[in-house]
Amino acid sequence: MIGGKIPININEIAEIELLELLGTGAFASTWKAIDHSSKNNYVLKVIQGIKPEENLVERIHLEAAVNIPSENIIPVLGLKEWDVNTYLILFEYFPGKPLDELLEKKSLNNRQKQQIFKQILLGTSAAHQCNIIHRDLKPANIIVGDEQTKIIDFGVSKFKDQDITLSREIVGTPAYMAPEFLIKGARVADAKSDIYSLGHILYELSMGENFWQHRGWYRLDDFINYLTQTPPPTIGIDLSDFYCDFFLGAEEVLLQMMKIHPEERYQSVEEVICDLKIPLDLPNLPTGLNFEYPLLIVESGSNKGARTFVNINDRNYLILGRVDIAGADTSISRKHLEFKRNGNNYFVRDLGSKNGTMLKGQIISNRLVKIQHGDMIKVGDVFLRFFFLDK
Repeated sequence: MIGGKIPININEIAEIELLELLGTGAFASTWKAIDHSSKNNYVLKVIQGIKPEENLVERIHLEAAVNIPSENIIPVLGLKEWDVNTYLILFEYFPGKPLDELLEKKSLNNRQKQQIFKQILLGTSAAHQCNIIHRDLKPANIIVGDEQTKIIDFGVSKFKDQDITLSREIVGTPAYMAPEFLIKGARVADAKSDIYSLGHILYELSMGENFWQHRGWYRLDDFINYLTQTPPPTIGIDLSDFYCDFFLGAEEVLLQMMKIHPEERYQSVEEVICDLKIPLDLPNLPTGLNFEYPLLIVESGSNKGARTFVNINDRNYLILGRVDIAGADTSISRKHLEFKRNGNNYFVRDLGSKNGTMLKGQIISNRLVKIQHGDMIKVGDVFLRFFFLDK
């Protein structure tokens, strides 16, 4: 209730007071709250009516454990088990409005739309780098501030190696849900499922309404009928009247994001960023390092922050694998990729690895591809950043 005080004891926060009800769901209510000792505002998610034996309990603990280093995701501060049926999750407070409200008011200009989608992509990419799939990306789960956009609600997320989804269970919001959820359930969710949902968000930012609303669909059966028509469609959306005036080439990108078969979609958010030609700010360059040779920095996984020099002389090559990059991460092959130098130019190729190599979102083969300062490489499940100052 508004005005109610709750002993929370999370970090340095002893007690909070509920100020405003922000929203409700099937199991949870979300509140704006204040810590009077620091005068800081927070968001409290109250989850009630949970039976101790339900798999939802484990999902609550996983949501509270979300720790994604991104300014485009609202951080979780901690979890308190109030009793066996009630859990409290405390989040940082971010002043802004849900994207669905802004879209309904039609108050966004093209620059804002472009920046909002860019930041949604960056936040989703950061989650994927931490092996977390959101599974319910939609405008209601995106908060837009003055110059910043943040993703919320990882309550149905899938964590790599921590699959608690029941077989054939459907999670998420139907109007943004990837088709494979209907066929195989949410257990199959991966980065490509989130990319499909991001496609719906791009469509809605462009057209001013969700595709289902534009099509006059109100039930899941409408989508199923669309998928089962003859001949079967190849994309989950009709772009015959689509128009986007804030990204050049958006229609071609959307076609690739919305493929019905996930293996035909973009494989990573970085591919979407690359094809939309979105300029990115490079991470801060490490200081106090000798850049006679390029440097690879691990940006995700248990070995995050590790550094490896690509110390090769002209016309020579260097082979890197699991031990060099991420220790015991078995998603990386023992001999995964090769770097080659030609003068001051560097090239990279995959060595037939088990899980492949991607450069700037594009799958690379055993043919040498030029790599430049700031480029991102994905080897197995691990992301690397290539730093090189050409002297």
